[in-house]
Order: sequence, then C-alpha cells, then structure tokens
Amino acid sequence: MKFTAHNVLLDNGQKTMGNDQVLIADSHVWKSVEKTLNLLLPLMGKEKRDMRVVDLGCLEGGYTVEFARMGFQAIGIDAREENIANCNYVKSHLNLPNLSFAKDDARNVQNYGNFDITLCYGLLYHLDNPVEYLKTLGNCTSKILFLHTHVAPERDIRYDFDFLNRKLLVPLHNRFKSLRYRENYRLSPIVEHENCKGRWYPEWNENENREKVEKEVWASYNNYRSFWPLKTELVSALHKVGFDSVFEQFDFTGDIYRRDATEYNNRSMFVAVKH
Repeated sequence: MKFTAHNVLLDNGQKTMGNDQVLIADSHVWKSVEKTLNLLLPLMGKEKRDMRVVDLGCLEGGYTVEFARMGFQAIGIDAREENIANCNYVKSHLNLPNLSFAKDDARNVQNYGNFDITLCYGLLYHLDNPVEYLKTLGNCTSKILFLHTHVAPERDIRYDFDFLNRKLLVPLHNRFKSLRYRENYRLSPIVEHENCKGRWYPEWNENENREKVEKEVWASYNNYRSFWPLKTELVSALHKVGFDSVFEQFDFTGDIYRRDATEYNNRSMFVAVKH
C-alpha cells in the first residue's frame, strides 16, 4: 500500500504518508475549502448530514475523508484500481459510515445522482472536452463547485514555437532552474475547441500501452491529450452552465503548493456558486 499524495490520519493514529508530510486535514488546500464552506453554508440553511458531496478523481480519498468528517454524505470517484485500493484501505481504518468510494470514470458522475457540493480537484485539466464536462457538473451540482485546475496562459511566447519549445526550451528549463520563471508545460499554440480558446496539453503517447497508462496515476485516463481553456473562457463557461457567481480563492498555497503557484503553475482554485 503506497500513498503518494494524501497524508490521512487514521483512527489508530497511523498516517498514510508518515510524519514528514503535512496532514491533508491541516493543508492550506483543505483549510481553504473548509473556510469557504463555513462561510457559505450558514446562508443556505441546510444541515450538513442532509447534504451530498462528490470528490471527482479522488486519488487516495483524502479530501473525501475530510468532507465526511465535517458531517457530509461524501463519495469519492476514481477510475484507477490502485487509487481505489488506497481509498478502501483508508475507509477500513475509519469509523465514518457517511464515507464511500466508487471505482468509475469521473465522467460518469451523473450516474450517482445529484450533489449539493462538488470538488473537482486536479481533474479538469486532464480532460479533452472540459466544457462538456462542466455542463455535466452544472447539471448535477445544486450549490457549490470547487474547481482546482490549471488554465492556459493567454500570452506565452514559448508555446507559439511548439516544436522549438519541446525540443530545445523544455530540456534547457529542466537543466537550468534559473530559466524557470514559469513552469513549461509543453502546451500548444492557442486554438479553439468546444467553442472555447485554450491550449492542448500532452498527457501520454497516443499509442501508449494500456497497462502503462493505468499505472500513471497522475495522468489522464482515457485521453492522450487534454485541453486547458484560458481563464476568461473558463469563467465564462462556468456562468453558462448555471453558476451565478464565480470567485477565485488564493489561500491554498504555502505548504503543498509554493506561494506563487497561481502565477508559476498557471493554476488556481475557483469557487462557483448557485444562488
């Protein structure tokens, strides 16, 4: 049983990643989610025990656990066998009857009913049709969507020279850290996809062995490349699928993520709310 991402405190005092990693319950990412929930939920007048939460692409189940500890009916969905095995190990060492996991492609979330709260953490940028997926989330989320994702930079001259960037600049950036003013993701030039402007990101070789893809727990599952919308396009898409207000939250950095993560990694957390 190997954990690579979520350090979860179990009922017996064991930590899934030991004492050298921050507990997910104490991480800035989770605390930012928790603070937002405590801010918004009193205004919605509904008991936590009556509210359903889904954690999409839940990896090792850490955030699902913390939702359950808050009192929500929480389910985590992940497609990979190794991840679900870790999730079930965690569940077996916790007394949380309101916690469950399902082995499935997160694209099938609508098969699990409707949810008051959805956490889409580190998933959207692994999809080739993100706008279509946002429509799905808009249909099955009644109150709050937490969307933690990369966005494509609108201006980055490196990506305008696709071949040169992949063959020359990426190796240079990997070798000389002083050149890395911003992460180089080997993105494509700006294109339009799903009536949305953004850039393609290469996940794995199109002809990759399926068994190898299954083992790449930090990569996409069924698509060899993913589409990253520009930030303005992403916010617009969230409004179009039914979220009345979209906020950007910045206090998730500092432990798991470097403090300049929003700029260096082109990554942020959006909170989309239905009134």
